[in-house]
Amino acid sequence: MNKPLDNLCILPMNFNQFIDWYRELGKLKIFWAKQLNSVKLVSADEEKCLMEIEWAIRKHTERVVMIVAKDSNKASEMLRKSSNRYLNAIKLVMIPEVDTLNSLYDINARSILYFWNQTSNTLEPNNEVRITTLFTWSDDDMETFKQIHKKSWGFFIPPRKEDHIVVLAYLNNARVGMAYFNKNNFNIDYGIHVIHNFWRNRIGTRILREAFDLGKKLGAKYISVVRVLRSLKISSSDKRAILFYRSNNPFLRLNVYRLAE
Repeated sequence: MNKPLDNLCILPMNFNQFIDWYRELGKLKIFWAKQLNSVKLVSADEEKCLMEIEWAIRKHTERVVMIVAKDSNKASEMLRKSSNRYLNAIKLVMIPEVDTLNSLYDINARSILYFWNQTSNTLEPNNEVRITTLFTWSDDDMETFKQIHKKSWGFFIPPRKEDHIVVLAYLNNARVGMAYFNKNNFNIDYGIHVIHNFWRNRIGTRILREAFDLGKKLGAKYISVVRVLRSLKISSSDKRAILFYRSNNPFLRLNVYRLAE
């Protein structure tokens, strides 16, 4: 390989920064990020890269190859060249959202990944929304989080005290939305949530802007959000979430695919 790149292909981070970001993302236990044992950068240039990854899954390890590319043609090229070497590995492909992976490949899972920086031009937030940020929380607070989650996406995932700053949104003194801002990798873990009855009031945008401010205070160059789609046929809830994030103008929009074996 040549000298290390300032950015890892199309990602807004170098390889060492990617390891730190991705290791923290593994706590989400999603199809493309799990507890990390190791990452090896096999090849990289400004258009594409290939990484060998090893996950710790219960009492065994899982071998993974991740390809990040500026377009589907570059991704397909790397898949062809590496196919014999990684016959039994999980294959992940990350390309810009505006592109589509070749239909010859059988995809069995898809996720979106968006990045913003401090100059990203979001929608105008609802300035009537009041925000509080919680670094610790009580059992009563946890019950509030649970109610917001359930009235937003139907189930509840609790915050992690060692990782999360909870952003809580109020409208007319009612708690109407929230997010978990990960202070270790500046990801909005599990996304932004607003109670269904309060959708389309720019509450989510106000929460996103607060995440920008938290990131700035912590020295972040960017913040990210991940959404794993419930089905390859995009559900109505996934469609709403994607439209919300897109409308707030992330500077980088990516699809992450897992290929069937």
